[in-house]
Amino acid sequence: MAIKIAQLQFFVAVATSQNLVEAASRVHRTPAAVSISLKQLEEEVGGTLFEGDRKNQLSPLGRFVLQQAQRELAHFDNTIEAISRYAKAETGLVRVASVPSIAISLLPPLLKTFHEQHPNFHLDVRDMDSQSVLQAVSAGEVDIGIASVPSNTPDLSQAFLYSDVFGVVCAADNPLCDLKRPVRWSDLEGQTFINSGIVRAIDAAEFRMIRENAKISVRNTSSLLALVAQGLGVTLLPELLLRSDSTGRLRFLSLENNRIIRSVSVVTAPSATLNYATYSFLKALEACKPSWAAEAP
Repeated sequence: MAIKIAQLQFFVAVATSQNLVEAASRVHRTPAAVSISLKQLEEEVGGTLFEGDRKNQLSPLGRFVLQQAQRELAHFDNTIEAISRYAKAETGLVRVASVPSIAISLLPPLLKTFHEQHPNFHLDVRDMDSQSVLQAVSAGEVDIGIASVPSNTPDLSQAFLYSDVFGVVCAADNPLCDLKRPVRWSDLEGQTFINSGIVRAIDAAEFRMIRENAKISVRNTSSLLALVAQGLGVTLLPELLLRSDSTGRLRFLSLENNRIIRSVSVVTAPSATLNYATYSFLKALEACKPSWAAEAP
């Protein structure tokens, strides 16, 4: 059976108007074309749809077909409308999870511009550590992740976005600030080191001992910076995170080992079908890469 949408449309027009000429006008066809379409539909369904030739009274089969056709055409119209909205980018949801340093410094201007250009898009932005970002993307909880990605992550698609260097973060009155040179690992002896999830990827042998001996671990970046500002200890963070400190209570000190770099990538599930809003946001991220690279320390 090869019933076409147009045949159902012509049939519903005739059945609801009970007048072939009026129905033909509604569907912008000639009465002869509509009549031929009705005959073809009757051949397909294997029975007559009207009682008599005047097309003003439905047969029992016609009443059933009308009910089904109206439901199918309503679904078809809704589908076309959804496709049209998608194509015109009128609606959509963008779900993004980002490491805090990007979320609080680089993303806000992008989000502002993106929202102004696409006011009907819904933005769901979450900040979390890199491991949680990767888990959220893998679980389908978000569509886009911005995180530091281990090299052995085969189930996710990734594209480089931004990089910056790690350094020592301490309170402004910490003696380390009096050094006239970059900080050495040995300079951290006697300092209380506050561990965080972000330093897990640093595998320098000298630092490993410092990390393993840490008595305090803090996962939330805001809490970590607050404790450091209070003078409880020092930590290692990417330089980008210190851009959000407007209090002047923190200092970022360069390391003598300046090869410790944090790379951030945009992460998506490889098999994911992105909606138009998410696709548009990915394009906006890509467009920001040159300016972000220029801002990199």
